[in-house]
Amino acid sequence: MARDARTSLAPGTGPRLARLRLSLPSAPLTDTPSRRASLQTEMLHGQVFDVHANKGGFSYGRALALRGRVTDYVGWVPSRGLVENAARPTHSVTALSAPVFSRAQLKSRIVMHISMGARVAVVAEEDGYYQIGAGAWVSDRHLAPLTERETSPVAVARRFIGQPYVWGGTGARGLDCSGLIQRVLDACGLPCPRDADQQERALGSEVPIAEITARQGQPCDLLFWPGHVGMLTTRSRLIHANAWHMGVVEEPLLGALKRIAAAGTPLRSVRRLD
Repeated sequence: MARDARTSLAPGTGPRLARLRLSLPSAPLTDTPSRRASLQTEMLHGQVFDVHANKGGFSYGRALALRGRVTDYVGWVPSRGLVENAARPTHSVTALSAPVFSRAQLKSRIVMHISMGARVAVVAEEDGYYQIGAGAWVSDRHLAPLTERETSPVAVARRFIGQPYVWGGTGARGLDCSGLIQRVLDACGLPCPRDADQQERALGSEVPIAEITARQGQPCDLLFWPGHVGMLTTRSRLIHANAWHMGVVEEPLLGALKRIAAAGTPLRSVRRLD
């Protein structure tokens, strides 16, 4: 099998130097150690990164998957955002973008925003706020224990409607098609690979395409095109992050199928979540 540069360390890479966590709200993971490099994927706050090399303010290694045994992503991230001896996360962010306050008070200074799916370690509680670090408090309405799960992927996906499309994005500032699916399934406790082709191979069981075009699909069915993925919200509607709209939209299924096919990309497969 050919080496996949997204998930395989470069030949000659040395042993792991450290296992660190991201302390920034998010961080770009790129294929070269440069601020001008294109975004490959986005790490979220609290995500683990195994460092194998350092160069010019960047660290090279693996961004470990947030949930389950799915393939980790390999690349370069800014070293300044990685910290050691971070507490093991206890909660995940449930709001699209949760403000982090300097004190346990509504009107206190906001020090950053962290995206849905980010992991945090709660160290104290006060007046409806959780402390996640020194001078860092989050409303208890924006966090949930890691053991809690959302029950409706469709409901979670609809929260993202109107969010901008960003190639490689996985968070509230913008996300791509597979980033949306990964966020939704993670919130529901389902391990999910990062990219659409990986999701197509790993998730659910195959459903005949004819069933979908006849409007016999089920909510949560995943539709795959080469380089693209979306989710049925009903038998006749599709939600997806896409560059045509430059955002997350829910639209009539047949219209989306015709438009995408007319651009030279017919529907390739459908997977039903088990």
